[in-house]
Amino acid sequence: MTSPKRFFALLLLLVIGNAYGQNNSRAAEYFKIAEDLKSKAKPDSAIIYYEKASEEFKSTGNTEQFINSYNQIGILLTRQDKYDKAKAYLDKALSTGLMSLDSNNLVIATTYISLGVVYGALENYDQSIIYHNKALSIRILKLGENNEDVATSYGNIGNVYLRSKNYEKSLEAHLHAMKIREILFGTGSVDIIQSYSNLGAVYREKKDYTLSIDYFAKALQNKIKQRGEGHKDLVRYYKNLSEVYYLANNKEQGDLCKNKADEISKS
Repeated sequence: MTSPKRFFALLLLLVIGNAYGQNNSRAAEYFKIAEDLKSKAKPDSAIIYYEKASEEFKSTGNTEQFINSYNQIGILLTRQDKYDKAKAYLDKALSTGLMSLDSNNLVIATTYISLGVVYGALENYDQSIIYHNKALSIRILKLGENNEDVATSYGNIGNVYLRSKNYEKSLEAHLHAMKIREILFGTGSVDIIQSYSNLGAVYREKKDYTLSIDYFAKALQNKIKQRGEGHKDLVRYYKNLSEVYYLANNKEQGDLCKNKADEISKS
């Protein structure tokens, strides 16, 4: 027969367990609502529900999801150019993660990336690179070199170096990203378009217009495969090409690409 003391102890554990389960369920529901609102371009409402989710995750000790919720808030605030607020959430996410999780946890890598984006937007490129490199190191450790997320991190680093006018470092990073994507997806894939566009931009800034045109043309051809001729998404690819052709003093090809972009825009 169970003693009264043991009976009440078991009852208390059951109550606590039920409450824990309810809190986790509520947190997951709040997070799901937030994700839905984010997808519908309602960032302010999404932030409210990410906040609610973070409170529930914190109460149940689900540190990873607490950090994830704060990361999402930081990302949305960054998109609204509210950098100080974004940084406050991301700093809290980072300090919580470093105190409670393995420092190489992938959710911390996401925090580093988001902080890198904030500092890049604030034109503090040195700090931005530091955070992006921390994220890259974690991703390589956890995911291996030939991974899509690793390629994205190299691309992030390349973009920061491009904005800071360090074109050689930018080129090095974007070539790394492209090689990984070629291995994973092939040269004719949709997934490699961003690498081709990034490299086109770097070579344009380096005034190597032949290579710039080559990469922008590759991006355009892959985009045509994805979307089909005449799709609105092609406009910026034709504009990229026209700009470089003009810089290279090839007015005929520049006009041809510009007219194509205008034609699609008006259709």
